[in-house]
Parts: sequence; structure tokens; C-alpha cells
Amino acid sequence: MVLIGIFSDRVIRYVLVISSGLGLSEVAAGFILLSLVTSLPELSVSSLAAMSGEAGLAVGNILGSNVANLTMIIGLAVFVSKSAISLKGGSQKELVQFLFISSVIPLFIVQRGTLTPVLGIVLLVLFVYFSLIISRKTSKIEPIEKVKRGEVAFAGVKFLASVILIILFSKFTVDNAIVIAESFGLAPSIIGATVIGLGTSLPELATTIQALKKRLFGMALGNIFGSCITNVTLVLGVSSLLSFSEVHILAVENIMFYVLLSSLIMWYFVSVSERITRRSALLLCVIYVFFVLQQIGIHLIF
Repeated sequence: MVLIGIFSDRVIRYVLVISSGLGLSEVAAGFILLSLVTSLPELSVSSLAAMSGEAGLAVGNILGSNVANLTMIIGLAVFVSKSAISLKGGSQKELVQFLFISSVIPLFIVQRGTLTPVLGIVLLVLFVYFSLIISRKTSKIEPIEKVKRGEVAFAGVKFLASVILIILFSKFTVDNAIVIAESFGLAPSIIGATVIGLGTSLPELATTIQALKKRLFGMALGNIFGSCITNVTLVLGVSSLLSFSEVHILAVENIMFYVLLSSLIMWYFVSVSERITRRSALLLCVIYVFFVLQQIGIHLIF
């Protein structure tokens, strides 16, 4: 998981070079390319888990990663960067609407209890639709910076090499996660929602901290929200096409509560308060602690 985080961070750097060479805007890079690339660990882990017949691990990884992104990752990023997030404009508001819509989709998994090809096709269509709308909204922004063609080509080669390594490391992660789940008597979806879910969110944490330090608030939230949308549409869509096994319903129901809760809180921060302060960041981190404790069977009663 550490190696996944390291090479995912390198992939992000290469994508920024590639997007600059292609003349893509800073916002478009954050909303589409950056969020897509930071979801590579989730895509690799969930796809391999689905092909191994561990649909619960795949779904748990996706939903757990979204909970981690919207709570602990944003919270830690605000604390480490020492910069509150100020939100002005309509781009983030539209993106958070897409986020809430995509957060409701996993309820169909709870209802049916399995991943199906039909669900996969619907999710992939939604991913393309969201991407087209976001790219059209950000097409008039100036490119980040100009780079030479040779640098773009070299970055492309390193990008492909890093992606291959991420997939190999993800294979080891899935295999050992199954062993851990069996030895502790825990459902694979719980392991995916906690340990792997947070671990595969390391790229989002690194890039969000860097964006906040440069006061690129739109790019920071575009990365986080875009990653969550990509997880539920692209990653879960691909996993649904690769798996026909059943999902542990009770575990998914518990995770879904926190997915919807974190999405509603983000909607409030973006649409109403238009700020994420250090106090808000502390609240997000506390919510994630409650989430992890509940997943491992510890219930706090006040």
C-alpha cells in the first residue's frame, strides 16, 4: 500500500506534465485527469478483487475510500496545509451535486446484493456524462504552463511504467487483505472499507495538501470530489462488469450510512457555509474515527 501511494504520486506528476503539454487547464486537470489518476489504486484493487470473486472487498474498498476522502483526507489536508478552504463560485457546487447523486447509487447494491453487468454499464455511462459536463465547464481556462514535446513523451513512458507497477502492487494488496480478513474473522468488505480504503486514498491526500498550500481550492476539492465520483462510477462500474459474486449486505449497509453522511456534510460546507475551517476539519476526522470503530465492531454509547 505504501508503494501504491508512492507510485501514484509519481503518476500524478507525470499527468500534470502531460496535461500541460496538451494545453489542458489547471481546473480540468484537477477535475478530470488528476481525480482519475488518483483513483488508479482503487481501480486496480477493486478490479482484481472482483475478478477473484471478492465483490465485498471491491465494494468495501470503493465506499470506504470515499468516506476517507470526504472526512479524514480533507480534514488532514486542512490541518497539514494550515489553510482553511474558501469556496466561491458555482463549479464546486455543481460538482458536489454530482457527488451526492453518485453516493446514492450504491443503494442499488444493497437492494440486490450483487454486482451486475447492467449496473456496470449504467455507472460507466454516468462517468462519461459527468466528465463531459465538467470538461465543458472548464474549457476556457488558460493552460497551466507550456512544456516541450520531449518532456511530454518521456512523462508518458514513465506514466505507463508506474501504472503497471501500481497494478502489480495492488495484486499483492488484494491477496493479503483476503488472508487478513479470514484470520480475524472479518468480512472482506470491512477490510476494504478501513485499511485498504484509507491506504488507496494516499494520492488524494498528497495532492490535496499541495493544492491547498498553493491556495488552489478549486483544484483541491475538484480532485477529492472527482475521485469520489470516479470511484462510484468508473471503478464500481468496471468491478460490476468483472464480478458476479454476492456482496455482504450488512457490511455495505453500515458503510453506506457514512457515505451519505459525509456527502451531506460536504454539500452543506460547499453550498451553505462556503468554507471548510480547522474546526470543520476536526469534525470530519472525528466522523472517520467513528466510522472505523464501527467497522471493527466497537460501538461508542453516550
